[in-house]
Amino acid sequence: MVAIKLTGFTGEQPRLIPRLMPDTAAQSAINVRLDDGALTPMRKPALTGQAETTSARTIRRWKGSWLSWDAEVNAAPGPVADDRLYYTGDGVPKMRIGADTYPLAVPLPSAPLSVTLSGSGAGDTVDRVYTYTWVTGFGEESDPAPVSNAVTWQPGMTVTLSGFDNPPSGRAITKQRIYRSQTGQSGTYFYFIAERAATAADFVDTVAVDALQEPLPAASYNPPPDDLAGLIAMPNGMMAAFVGKKLYFSEPWQPHAWPEKYVLTTESAIVGLGAMGTSIVVLTEAQPYMASGATPDSMQMVKIEQNLPCINSRGIVDLGYAIAYPSNEGLVVVRPDGSCSVATANVFDRERWEALNPASIVGCQYGGRYTASFDTFGEDGRRLAGTLLLDISGASFLIRTDIQAAAAFFEVETSRLFYRQTGTNRILIFDAPNAARETLYWKSKQFVLPAPENFGAIRIDVDTEIDEGSDNLEEEIAATIADNDALIAAGSILGDIASSPVNAVAFAGDILAP
Repeated sequence: MVAIKLTGFTGEQPRLIPRLMPDTAAQSAINVRLDDGALTPMRKPALTGQAETTSARTIRRWKGSWLSWDAEVNAAPGPVADDRLYYTGDGVPKMRIGADTYPLAVPLPSAPLSVTLSGSGAGDTVDRVYTYTWVTGFGEESDPAPVSNAVTWQPGMTVTLSGFDNPPSGRAITKQRIYRSQTGQSGTYFYFIAERAATAADFVDTVAVDALQEPLPAASYNPPPDDLAGLIAMPNGMMAAFVGKKLYFSEPWQPHAWPEKYVLTTESAIVGLGAMGTSIVVLTEAQPYMASGATPDSMQMVKIEQNLPCINSRGIVDLGYAIAYPSNEGLVVVRPDGSCSVATANVFDRERWEALNPASIVGCQYGGRYTASFDTFGEDGRRLAGTLLLDISGASFLIRTDIQAAAAFFEVETSRLFYRQTGTNRILIFDAPNAARETLYWKSKQFVLPAPENFGAIRIDVDTEIDEGSDNLEEEIAATIADNDALIAAGSILGDIASSPVNAVAFAGDILAP
């Protein structure tokens, strides 16, 4: 007697023909979890917020509110205070504190001080020069002003500093710190002598020769370049970003300072970055790199000899155990040991992978799986859009959903995936907790028997607990009606002619949920 027994279930492996798939594999796996050994349907999405526009390419939840940008923005919490969010991609690098946004760079004084001596002195002569910095209300110190003219001072003389700039606006400048040169056995350095409220008034230096304090910390600071991109946070108070082929590092615990002395350079233009421990995965238009070190001045970079360029910065995802990104050959994974491989080699051949238009994929993660939201057109001109969940941690396979995401955000604290629905400003929770169940579809591989057989019986083991979603059907209907009412009250439902981009909704359709 011939029997076909399925005791486990995995997802699709479209690279293989149906008869050659593993026994647990599927020809189709849609809206199914496959993480508990059974065929459990996912839950439906639920509305949780709204982006500012229907064209937002980046969304992020920050301090209980949703932020969105029409550009590709990389944002990271700062290492200094938990109320600060730093980001690049929306013009010059910026810092957000509460509802206020500031340029990340702290402006430096533009002109040198003018130093004059008065009175007479006696004793040993000392050559002096001066500089000063701005200090923000958040404790950030600017680069120093150009060095003043030199004077030769003797005890008894009065030193007057003039030519201070008026405090610049727009950066919460509250104080200025004044520094004086001092020459010792190891060289000449600037040392702190006074701090006062930011002002353009003159300053009289009456600080004793032996009353100098700490050396100028910002002597080697540089403001971040205006076109800095790809910002990520790292351990030990560091942040990293790039411009072209240059990899930049911030001064530890000083996200506003990006010294040029720390810059590393790649052979090809950098596309994006990912952090794993004290290492950075640097993804370029050619080979990837790994840069490692505990401090910016100790970072060393090694090229990974794999011709696997990153073709889409929006597809770079930190999975925790690896950095994943789309390449021409498939989805590539770089692990902490520096190994690099095409994780989808057993799932897609190059032709099927390119059919997804990987250069436009919106990448994210859910349940340890890479999520790839795609929107492209088939050879027949039909629009193809949806989201794939790629399991690349072990036996590679994929799960399909009809979710259409134009922007996505994974919140580590809640392990939830959020996305902006294509064509709308609605932000939804993927596989929302306590929501009704989706309708799943799972089709097995093709089983080929050695001879024709008639099966006399089929046995299916069902866990009735997965059907609890039917109990809250009325609640789901009420929630859908409430969501639709909110959309109608907010304005257009994209049902009018020319009210939405072509193919965003079906002809004569709208964004209301059935």
